[in-house]
Amino acid sequence: MGIGCVSRRTVLGATAAAGVVGLAGCGGAEWYPSDVTPDVYVLRAVVREKERMIARYEAAVAGGTGPEELLERFLEHHLSHLDALVESLPEDAPPASPEPSGAPSSPEAPPVPEAAPGTAALRVLEAAATSARLDQAGAVTDPALAQLISAIGACEAGHAHLLAQE
Repeated sequence: MGIGCVSRRTVLGATAAAGVVGLAGCGGAEWYPSDVTPDVYVLRAVVREKERMIARYEAAVAGGTGPEELLERFLEHHLSHLDALVESLPEDAPPASPEPSGAPSSPEAPPVPEAAPGTAALRVLEAAATSARLDQAGAVTDPALAQLISAIGACEAGHAHLLAQE
């Protein structure tokens, strides 16, 4: 080895030490630089999506665009999901801010669909929601929250399957 050359062992040791020092500052949720934790952020996104899905099912039931009994049963599932999600929000979480588009995310004002969706459209929406739940469950750190989001996604997959048979 010549003068000024650094051994591979020295470089790897310094890199590992820097990584350990960098990770030592991550003390859990206390270090997160925002009032809203990543889990609460994901949870609020799922709540907004559920509010939209409920509005679509209510429009489909009111418009008679599919088998009424099946759509009403799925609507009840989505309402139950929304209740469980809202109950999972921490009591000390700061109030929700408006969505990036500027639309409020309150349960009193879900967006109203332009037309009542049919069973084919609802099937596509359920399948898309199922896919989103996989990513959302993987994005949270709380195992119970990941399990809740995964269970909701499994239910939505069942909805998509049953709507495909109609």
